[in-house]
Amino acid sequence: MLGRFDIYAQVHKGIRLALSGLCYQAGSVDGSDKERVNSFVEEFRRIVLILDAHSRDEDTHLNEAYEKYAPETLHQLEEQHSVLELKLEKLIELVDQLDMNKQDPSHHQKIWYQIGKDLNRFTADYLIHLQHEEGPGMEALWENLSDDQLKVISINIRSSIPPQVMSIFMHYMIPAISHLDRVGMFSEMKKFAPKEAYAGMLGLAESRLDQKAWLQLQAALEENKTERIGL
Repeated sequence: MLGRFDIYAQVHKGIRLALSGLCYQAGSVDGSDKERVNSFVEEFRRIVLILDAHSRDEDTHLNEAYEKYAPETLHQLEEQHSVLELKLEKLIELVDQLDMNKQDPSHHQKIWYQIGKDLNRFTADYLIHLQHEEGPGMEALWENLSDDQLKVISINIRSSIPPQVMSIFMHYMIPAISHLDRVGMFSEMKKFAPKEAYAGMLGLAESRLDQKAWLQLQAALEENKTERIGL
């Protein structure tokens, strides 16, 4: 709903970027290219961390509201979570096998081929799941919770995420969201986050954005600072 606080929007944009990037790598990298395959494996394992965290955060911070106001929606989302977790476990097993069969080129190629196929299917199913969260899920939350209540839940979620995992989330979220969303996110971060954490996220933004987007962000944050001084 336009104008309402969307608890899913930014993190889902980041996850979509992460998974689409993995699919691109799996489809474009030759299985014999050890360096690029290793890069895929490392990134895959980082993304598993944020997928696990995302699911866990929903269970901890959102399920109570769903259970109270939209139990049928919660049941559907939980069923989807269970199916996706099984598919992700199988993918993890394949990636582990890939790592263990580097000395067997033929078997290595077969595993790499299967990873590409299974990852594409997992991503398709996962994106449909995200759509259900953003559709029936978010609609149920909007109908029963105010924006202020949703923002409190969002703050609780972010506060519970370990710094290492948050850095991975932000690695994908920063380039995936709009300029206005970035300005809002970093302005809020500057108010509440420790200076070292804020500086670290600015450094991450500089590394993840193209020059134009980075300069736009810098200028907007400086303008916000000037406006506050003038009040």
